[in-house]
Amino acid sequence: MRSLTQISVICAAGIAAASLLISGAALAGHGKAGLWTVTTRMDMPGMQMPDLSQLPPEARARMEAMHVNMPNHGMTTQHCMTQAEVDEDKPPIARKECKLVRSSVVGHTYTGDVACNGEFTGTGHVQVTYDSNEHYSGTMAMKGTHEGRPMNMHYSFEGKWISANCGNVTN
Repeated sequence: MRSLTQISVICAAGIAAASLLISGAALAGHGKAGLWTVTTRMDMPGMQMPDLSQLPPEARARMEAMHVNMPNHGMTTQHCMTQAEVDEDKPPIARKECKLVRSSVVGHTYTGDVACNGEFTGTGHVQVTYDSNEHYSGTMAMKGTHEGRPMNMHYSFEGKWISANCGNVTN
């Protein structure tokens, strides 16, 4: 059985990567303002994303408060994308310790390199393609350390526009 420490590390790493991506999907002229659902699947050698029911009650409560669900070893979150995010020509980075170091947009595809220095220290590469204003998909690979533990993570993600009304979901 997986220890609570391992589960906490997996969740923290997953949340760190997901929070980088959640608000980082819009490119100028791509997407729509409003409520988006983003599903992220993680592949981290030797570990799997736990199901929400496997988390300690405090961690589960935090995830639920952030509108995060974790079915089938993935993570589904909701994000209220603002018009300002839609109008950007690069994705805003939600994590203060992460910065875009290089990026480009060709057609409907964004690619970029990310460098992080904080709880997670490492580098990564992200690619996002919009096939319509209401859907995007992409991949991200990150390599580095989280709280001194080596991590090599690969993510695939998909965003779907739900509605112009965000309800109680905030950025």
